[in-house]
Formats: sequence, C-alpha cells, structure tokens
Amino acid sequence: MGCKVSYVPLGELAEFESGGTPSKKIESYWGGSIPWISAKTLVGDTVYESDLTISKEGLESGSKLASKGSLLLLTRGSGLFKRIPLAIAGIQVAYNQDIKCISANAKGISNRYLFYALKALEPAISAMLETTGIGAGKLATDRLKALPIPVLAEDARAKVTSFADCIYGKISLNAKLNGYLAAQWSAEGVSHPTGWHPSI
Repeated sequence: MGCKVSYVPLGELAEFESGGTPSKKIESYWGGSIPWISAKTLVGDTVYESDLTISKEGLESGSKLASKGSLLLLTRGSGLFKRIPLAIAGIQVAYNQDIKCISANAKGISNRYLFYALKALEPAISAMLETTGIGAGKLATDRLKALPIPVLAEDARAKVTSFADCIYGKISLNAKLNGYLAAQWSAEGVSHPTGWHPSI
C-alpha cells in the first residue's frame, strides 16, 4: 500500500526573507564576528563560515540574520546555470540580497524536511530559471512560493528525514575525508594510488 502524499505550495509551508549588503564604504560595518554569506560561500549542504564577516552595526544597517537551521537558497547569480545552491545555516549567519532565507512555518514541517524536498525538486527549480538583463540567472520568488512540495504523512516525513540525514551525513564525512587526504598528499608530494594528484 502506497504512502499518502499531498502537494502544498512552498509559500504555504515556509516564510521567505531577503538579505542585504551593508555599505562597503563604511569600514566599521565589516570585519566583525558575523559570517556574511554570498553566492561564493553558499557551498555544501551546511554553512558555518564565510571569507567575509560583518559587525552588528553592519547587520543592522544593511543585512539580515538567518537563524540556525533555516535554509539559504541562491536566487540570483551566474552560478544558478550550473546548480541550485541550497544549504542549511549551521549557525546564525548574515546573507546578501541574492539569497533567500526560507524558514518552515507550517505545523509538523521541519526545515530539514523542506531541505530534502527542495533537493529532490532541483530539476523543477532549474526549469524555473530566468535570465536577468545582465545575463545572470534568476529564480522569481512568486514562482518558488508556488512550487508544489510533496507532503507525506507525519510518520513517513520523520522516516524520510531520518533516512536522508544518514545519507547526507555519510556524504559529508566522505567529503571531509577526501579533503584531508588531498591535503596530506599535497603536503607530502605524494600521488594518489590511481595516479591522480591534488595539483593536477
């Protein structure tokens, strides 16, 4: 017997917020303790840090704070033509205007469930991609909010989320291990057993 599923527009399951960029002309806005996420640093499934940080003053003057566990989705940029950058905020982070912060607000729907649902729907999201006047990719907010999200029964949602957590956890561990080994090989000047070398 199949699992019962209904399709609900994303906009009925979550809130959307836009970020911003503090003025780069004011030095006190930058170099603080708050990681500031842009398309460049929206990499991987979870984000904790960025090469750019802002101060509390900078946050209050031009950006937004994404709470831990919320989703960050790139909605404008040339990188959208290659993939759909989507990540979970591992800590509180600020983010720029090209990114939307998505937070589940429907009973029984978690941010992690939405994360996995959106990952599965990446082809459908890619099909929404438009081109801006300067040639960058763009995802319209109204179309994202209308995106039908498969909502399973509560017990099934919990099982799917738990199963996906295990898979993504293993992927993350493998990525960290590969990064560590690549760094070791590079530092020692040793080639990979298959002939691959990090410097190639």
